[in-house]
Amino acid sequence: WVKSQLPLATCQCALGQVCGQPALNTRIIGGEEAPPGSWPWQVSIHSFGRICGGSLINDQWVLTAAHCVKCNPAGLKVYLGRQSQEGSNPNEVVRRVSWIISHPDYYFGPDNDIALLKLFTPVNFTSYISPVCLAASNSTFYSGVKSWVTGWGETGVFDPLPSPGNLLEVEAQIVGSGQCRCDYSEIAGDIISDNVICAGFREGGKGPCYGDHGGPLVSKQGDRWIQAGIVSVGIGCAKPFFPAVYARVSQYNNWINSHITRNQPGFIHFSSNKTDSDLNVNCTAPTSDPITVNISEGTIH
Repeated sequence: WVKSQLPLATCQCALGQVCGQPALNTRIIGGEEAPPGSWPWQVSIHSFGRICGGSLINDQWVLTAAHCVKCNPAGLKVYLGRQSQEGSNPNEVVRRVSWIISHPDYYFGPDNDIALLKLFTPVNFTSYISPVCLAASNSTFYSGVKSWVTGWGETGVFDPLPSPGNLLEVEAQIVGSGQCRCDYSEIAGDIISDNVICAGFREGGKGPCYGDHGGPLVSKQGDRWIQAGIVSVGIGCAKPFFPAVYARVSQYNNWINSHITRNQPGFIHFSSNKTDSDLNVNCTAPTSDPITVNISEGTIH
């Protein structure tokens, strides 16, 4: 089935009724170029060139990472409905940013690495531009839950390569906080707090890299896509045994709603049907060659 290409209703109903339902994403996703309209909340944030990803959460606000933005919105632009960084984008609109709100407790790393961007003027929702749902407080994302990351970042598996022209998508698995804390314990274990969520594969090779930071980590529940995390940091790009680390969206419901008082985002409780692996975690050293530690800001491999 194919939904209408006509604009969707924006402010006449609660965003919980329209968020996270991409009209053109009707297939199984994984590890390849994303067809136009597959991820209609994905935005590209530019300041004198592309710098970060982000996600549309209502008709006038974008969610991204705090490390992506400064306090001054001058020159900051958000591209919505964009497919290619190089070719034409017939479904695209662009908005300047009028206001940046970074979390007051953000300093460095993934803890509180979250920011809101207010667009100068609202956007109309279409099949190519629509908001994502956000994970509500107390959502559970246990190890093994399927998730997806999208972006235009660099595409090297172990060493960065040039950024792709078109939006890419890749599957990742949620890694429980206990296991993730074990993985980072010898070099940066203190960065795995309750405010972050990890995702990746033990063998590495897939995940976000330079240029994807600020973008969304999403999981599907029923017919809704729900944002679990915001690309924040990692050890290089998709290194084995080191899942990427994301700001955990469900920890910030109250903070988000304290700043967005009109047309608030749609929050949906995500309930994992997996077992909580954090109840039985044994920290064992990974069997891999030593690596050069480089905790970097979040391309899709």
